[in-house]
Amino acid sequence: MKNYLSFGGGVNSIAAYLLGGFDEAVFCDTGSEYPETYNYLDKFSGKFNLTVLTPPRGNLYNYSWDKRMVPAIWPRWCTIEFKIKPFENYVEKPSFKLLGFATDEAKRAKISTNNGIEHRFPLLEAEISRQKCKEIIQDHGLPIPHRSKCWFCPFQTIREWKELRMNHPDLFSKAEQLEGRNREYRISKGKKPLFLYGNAKPLRAVVGENQSRLWKSDEYPKIDAPCECML
Repeated sequence: MKNYLSFGGGVNSIAAYLLGGFDEAVFCDTGSEYPETYNYLDKFSGKFNLTVLTPPRGNLYNYSWDKRMVPAIWPRWCTIEFKIKPFENYVEKPSFKLLGFATDEAKRAKISTNNGIEHRFPLLEAEISRQKCKEIIQDHGLPIPHRSKCWFCPFQTIREWKELRMNHPDLFSKAEQLEGRNREYRISKGKKPLFLYGNAKPLRAVVGENQSRLWKSDEYPKIDAPCECML
């Protein structure tokens, strides 16, 4: 059976790639990853041999805009439709899907065999932590990449939303517009509005939070890290 590495462009999956032990690395491109992720992969394209898949539904932001939806913590439709399904539809079966969960997040690893695809966790098997992943990347002469995710991911921390507004004000504005479009639609249907910050509050309120909270490292909405996007 073939070993397919699920590649997201973040610290863990890049370390897993550099360690080898797979037949093919597959990157499901939502079209809405952080610019830093695209810039990193472009700059070091000679280092990575990737199969890049474009989901049938196209660009995640454009799809969300057309459907007047926002990505949600639950159900995680964006991950399912733009990451998991394109991967599963592409790979040969039976096969192994290698996920880059480090020892720090072992609780995310779930033994699973579904539709002929069995999950494996090479970093866990090698007892490699996220810090060790960074060391592996640096030992290969590469800089540490930006955390991989879509720029309007509902699992982003307050700090990350503030950094998005500071570093990419155009993208932050687009996220606000999407949130407002969804809110107007849901209210017109008599439904409660949804929000991009963990479905908790509007982005304008999020970035206005007390600055003393900016450097807290545990500002995720109170829920486990979401999926294989953030690898």
